[in-house]
Amino acid sequence: MDLFFTAITWIGSLYVLLPLSMLLCLLLVLDGKYAQSTFISLSLLLTVASVHVAKLLFRRPRPSSEGLIVAMPPDWSFPSAHTAQATSFFLSLTFVIFQFLPPTWATLFSVLNLFLVFCVGYSRIYLQVHYVSDVLAGFILAMIVVAGLYYVILFRK
Repeated sequence: MDLFFTAITWIGSLYVLLPLSMLLCLLLVLDGKYAQSTFISLSLLLTVASVHVAKLLFRRPRPSSEGLIVAMPPDWSFPSAHTAQATSFFLSLTFVIFQFLPPTWATLFSVLNLFLVFCVGYSRIYLQVHYVSDVLAGFILAMIVVAGLYYVILFRK
């Protein structure tokens, strides 16, 4: 399981999510879906900013562990940026998918997205670089950001 969780944790990394988000937003803009593109990009960017402000406010040290599989990140622990970023991207993607796909397909994609978010969050705990509360806080923070932007950008449209 070490290899699986070491790989899956990258799904929550900006090294993966930022290019993926940019590509998706470009495709949406080319299709004339400006509101959806704005929603996805702002969801990720505001979540990243919120997480890093929260890390500076709380300054919670990382778990102390020996024999880690991955290098301990140098920043603060609370909240989990990987979890927040994955939640933000996949939740905003889910909202957009429900606008364009039939309900059955949209539901299948949303279950896959939820599974990916869960795996990223659990990977941070499994790899011993976050506490459970860090992961839950990252999840909740991203949900608040995405829900707020959904209301402002897509719902009121």
